[in-house]
Amino acid sequence: MQIWNELTYINKSSLALGYFDGLHTGHRLVLKNTIAAAKENKTQSTVITFKSHPLSVLSNQNIEQLLTLEEKLTILENLGIDNVVLLEFEDISGIRADKYLENVLIKYFSPVAITTGFNHYFGFNKEGNSTFLRENSLKYGYKYYEIPPFVVNTSIVSCSQIRNMIHLGNFQDANKLLGYKYFVSGQVIEGDKIAAKLGFPSANINYPDNKIKIPHGVYYVKAEVEGKKYNAILNHGYSPTLSNENVLKTEAHILDGFNKDIYGKLLKIYFIAKIRNQIKFENTDKLKTQIYRDIGFANIYQYFDSFM
Repeated sequence: MQIWNELTYINKSSLALGYFDGLHTGHRLVLKNTIAAAKENKTQSTVITFKSHPLSVLSNQNIEQLLTLEEKLTILENLGIDNVVLLEFEDISGIRADKYLENVLIKYFSPVAITTGFNHYFGFNKEGNSTFLRENSLKYGYKYYEIPPFVVNTSIVSCSQIRNMIHLGNFQDANKLLGYKYFVSGQVIEGDKIAAKLGFPSANINYPDNKIKIPHGVYYVKAEVEGKKYNAILNHGYSPTLSNENVLKTEAHILDGFNKDIYGKLLKIYFIAKIRNQIKFENTDKLKTQIYRDIGFANIYQYFDSFM
């Protein structure tokens, strides 16, 4: 997959337009159609997207991301996209829709097809939309495909809906809308080793600053290291029983008999279900009893998760 950080000429492209945060099940229908149109016309598929979330530019606020840019690019490549063009939203946000279509999309890509979601907008004051692209398709000689809302369990798949679910720790439903298990990754760092002294050694990572925040609590997760996945329980938050320090921790106790030294290794955490909120226990014995219960939950849940 070719990645372009500025406009470049890619003639006769099959285009997909959108920011595609999360690359959820609805986004994947847009991309699937884009790839199919490219194959039908014996040309390349090209995603035109932005380096930063448009809302973060318009509101001058940090918008929580479901995927980092690097993660998004990796998934796009795995899906079979040929080209990704990364634009600065500030550079085009003030362009009228007709000028953007003519001077950007047509000039640089001469598209044979353009695919968007039903709610895609572009251009000054959101002048560009599905109706606009459809009405101009004959004039510029491209086929336009509008992907309708995609519904999972009566819910229209959207980034806002997924973010709301993740904010509540509802990963079962969020993962269904995403079409994959929500994940974070980071390099394993050295912790305080208090959990290890209790008999539950943990792998610690720094939770990424640029991803959506999750509730503090204990989770059943899959931990991937060196290409292999293991069952694990993860504590995200503080350690009210063991420490008075207000230090955020993301630490996974990996199950399945795992005992490798993975300091400095990349650890990828897939969230499956929230087990409980964080609790301050009277003593470490009661904490250990609860951790055994958490592990029991994970062992039971992994059986049911295999059928989901």
